[in-house]
Amino acid sequence: MKLGGFGLIEHYESISAAGYDYAELDMPEIEALSNDAFAQFKDKTASVGLPILTGARILPIAVPTFFIDGFKPSKLVPYLKHSSKRAAELGIKKVILGNGKARMLPNPASIKNEAVFLELLRMMSEISGENDQEMILEPLGPKYSNYINTLEEAVEIVNRVNMKNLYIMADLRHMLWSKESLDDLSSFVNYVHHVHVDYPLSFPERGYPCASDDYDYSKFVNELIKSGYNDTLTIEADFPKDWKIARQGAMEVLQKLFK
Repeated sequence: MKLGGFGLIEHYESISAAGYDYAELDMPEIEALSNDAFAQFKDKTASVGLPILTGARILPIAVPTFFIDGFKPSKLVPYLKHSSKRAAELGIKKVILGNGKARMLPNPASIKNEAVFLELLRMMSEISGENDQEMILEPLGPKYSNYINTLEEAVEIVNRVNMKNLYIMADLRHMLWSKESLDDLSSFVNYVHHVHVDYPLSFPERGYPCASDDYDYSKFVNELIKSGYNDTLTIEADFPKDWKIARQGAMEVLQKLFK
């Protein structure tokens, strides 16, 4: 398994120095760089050598959008093509659709627009596939979205969209807030291609896991081991003051996964 650190471009070298296997960076920030700034950052990644395997928050949208009457996925094509191409140039292999607010249902009747959302997912998957990337759909807890809250719901959507490079991910925080059994990690492991973890009991703060937390991480760790999952796992938490110490604390909790 590979352990990743989540951050912004400014944190890339700190993530590397802390000893992570890869970085997970913000996709909209990368997309928004000028051509010169992007070229400079690309040169820096070549020099530092830490892979950037996953891209978070594919879209810079923080208001209900996908289920609003009249939304047209095709309007996002230029942005998505540019973003995915840049991500591919950096070596990003997995592109994550969280964007909980963008996919909020403004009201129960808005589910009538679900076919438009499925069209959007097919389009995103196609664009990602053109760049040899996987599209990762993230289930989010009820404090973050009211649509696709569990692994099972995400798997249902993936099967309906039916794109060969579309998968889901699991996030301990969101599984907990959705009251989802951690046994689902094993039930749906064939669909799970990425994992997030942090200290899951706080909101909106997201702390680094550590052994002194008032949460027992052992069931999560044991269930991941039982499932046979052996891919990328990112500590998606608030940016720490000391990246190395934060990683060391998290490894005390997760060490069984990396033996």
